[in-house]
Formats: sequence, C-alpha cells, structure tokens
Amino acid sequence: MIFRKVFTSLLVIGLAAEVWSHVEIESEDYFFPLEPVINFCHMAEQCQHDFVPICGQDSLGITRMFSDNCDLYEYNCDEKKQYRHVKLDACKYEAAANDEPF
Repeated sequence: MIFRKVFTSLLVIGLAAEVWSHVEIESEDYFFPLEPVINFCHMAEQCQHDFVPICGQDSLGITRMFSDNCDLYEYNCDEKKQYRHVKLDACKYEAAANDEPF
C-alpha cells in the first residue's frame, strides 16, 4: 500500500516536472509571434513624452535605444516595426556608445 502511494507521488512529480519544463520552452518561443498586433500609431498619438531612456527589442533580437516609450511607439508606427520595451541591460552596448563624447 505504501509503495503504491510513493510510486504514484513520484510519478505525479515526474509528470509535473516534464510539463513545467515544456511550458518554459513554449513561453520563450511564443514571446513575439503569437502576440496580437498592436496599433502603435494610436498609442503614439495618446502618449506624452517623459524622456526616460528605454531599450527596445524586435522579434529578431535586434536592440535599439529610444528616448522614451513614446519614441518607441512612434518609431514602430513610422517604420512598421514591432519593437518591445525590454530591460535596459539588453542595450548595454548602445547605451555605452551614447555616453561617449564625439
């Protein structure tokens, strides 16, 4: 009896671990492709600039610095792109290049 409970518990834990690892992989794959199309032009019209620099990344992993969220929305609207706000660390090379005097 105890063996059956232990075996069932281990089986459930094993299956849960398999499902959890599969869910993590899928969430990375679906980060950009399955997101709904966002009307960045509409968002840009309603946005007020705060001039807090942000990092944007597109579905190919290309990063770009923007002066603020509104700048990101305007760029996406004008250039028909899909940049998303990501952590500033993703643009560390662009940020370092902008800090150097010319």
